[in-house]
Amino acid sequence: MPYLVNNQSVPEELIGQESQRISRDLLWTTIPDEAERARRLRAAAESSAIDRMLIEQAAASDPRPIDRDAVEREVQQQKTQWGCRGAFDDTVLRQSIERRFRVERITQEMTAGAQAPSAAEMKAFFEGNRDRFRKPELYHAAHIVKHVNAEQSEERAEAGIQAALAELERGVPFAEVAERYSDCKENGGDLGQFPAGYMVQEFDEAIQALEPGQRTGIFATPFGFHIAELRAKTPPGPASFDDVRGDIERVFVMRNRHELYLRGVAQLRARAEIRWVTAEQPSAV
Repeated sequence: MPYLVNNQSVPEELIGQESQRISRDLLWTTIPDEAERARRLRAAAESSAIDRMLIEQAAASDPRPIDRDAVEREVQQQKTQWGCRGAFDDTVLRQSIERRFRVERITQEMTAGAQAPSAAEMKAFFEGNRDRFRKPELYHAAHIVKHVNAEQSEERAEAGIQAALAELERGVPFAEVAERYSDCKENGGDLGQFPAGYMVQEFDEAIQALEPGQRTGIFATPFGFHIAELRAKTPPGPASFDDVRGDIERVFVMRNRHELYLRGVAQLRARAEIRWVTAEQPSAV
C-alpha cells in the first residue's frame, strides 16, 4: 500500500534509506515507548521520502542541460576509484551521476537565498548561550615516528626509533633528530596545536602525562613507534565570541538554508498529487 507522488510509487527502499538517515538523530531516544518511536520514525521517513521524490521529479523535468564535461570527469574519477577497466559499461553510472547533478542543482537553487546572520544576531546568540561555548584542552607537540608497514618491518622500525632515542639522550635537539630519523620529517616533527582526543588513543595518553618541555620514551601506536615532546599545554576554559564566531555563523546559515529548503519542498507539495493507495486500488509505477 504505497504512496503515489504524481502517479509514481514511492519505493520501500527509499523509505528505508530515509529511516536509517533520520534515526541517527539522538532525539528519537527521548521517546521511551518502542512501538510509538517506530511509528513516528516510519511516518517521518515516509514524509522525507516523498520530499526526495518531489525534488528528483523536479530535477528530471528541468530541461536545462548538465555540464557534460563535469559528468565525464566524475565518471572517470569513480571508475578509477573502483578499479574499473575500459570494458566496463558506464552507461548506468553516467545516468546516475547526471541525475545526482540535477538534484544538486535544484537543491542549491532552492537554498541559494539563505542569508548570513548579522553581527548583532550572532552576538546575542553567544551571550544567551555563553555557558555552552568552551575551548577544549589544547596540546602543542612534536614527534619522531618510525612506521611499521609493508615497506618497513617492525624490527627495522624499532631499530630506527632506538637510534633516535639514543641521539636525544645525548642532548641532540629534538627537531634535528626528527629531521634525521623520523618518517615524518616536516617542520622538525612539529605537529602544531591540536585538541585532546584528536590523536589516536595511545598518542593522547602518552602526551597527557607530560608537562611542557618533557618528552616520552618510546611508545607504540597502530602506525608504528613514536617519541613525542610536549611543547605547550593550554587548559580548557570558556571560549570568547571571536573563538566561536565562525561556528555560530555556519549554524545560522545552515538553519536558514534548511528553512528555504522546507519552503521550496512545500511549494512542490502544493503543486503535486500525493495520495495513499489501498490494497484495492491499482497503483501506477
